Amino acid sequence: MACITFLVLLLLALVIPQGFANYKKHSIYQPPVETPSIYKPPVEKPSVYKPPFKKSLVYKPPVKNSLMYKPPVFKPPVYKSPIYKPPVYKPPVYKPPVYEFPVYKPPVYKPPVYKPPVYESLVYKPSIEKPSTYKPPIGYQPQIYTPPY
Repeated sequence: MACITFLVLLLLALVIPQGFANYKKHSIYQPPVETPSIYKPPVEKPSVYKPPFKKSLVYKPPVKNSLMYKPPVFKPPVYKSPIYKPPVYKPPVYKPPVYEFPVYKPPVYKPPVYKPPVYESLVYKPSIEKPSTYKPPIGYQPQIYTPPY
């Protein structure tokens, strides 16, 4: 119990002085101080000679890899299931009927064609004779040759 009261008193001792210290202090005007600029000549440093650094050669023997037989790695084929795409519904496109005006075509004049009269008696036409073709009687079937076994 005494510990709790000690903590409360310590908290109040820390908080209360900060609450009273919030008054404003008036600042005193101080004119800006002007310092004259001073000329500083550039500093010239002489160049320093550094000899080139040479590394001594170190002999490294060639690395010999012993030839080892590595059997080929068999990878089983990866099964890929077929991708199902649902059909895309496309609503039917409505096209309104287009009215086409009737086209007026004037009648075309065709002069009568002159045909000379055909005289059948004047033109000789030989008679056409077709050779007769053999037709077997209906239902007749020729004998089929079957070899003996």
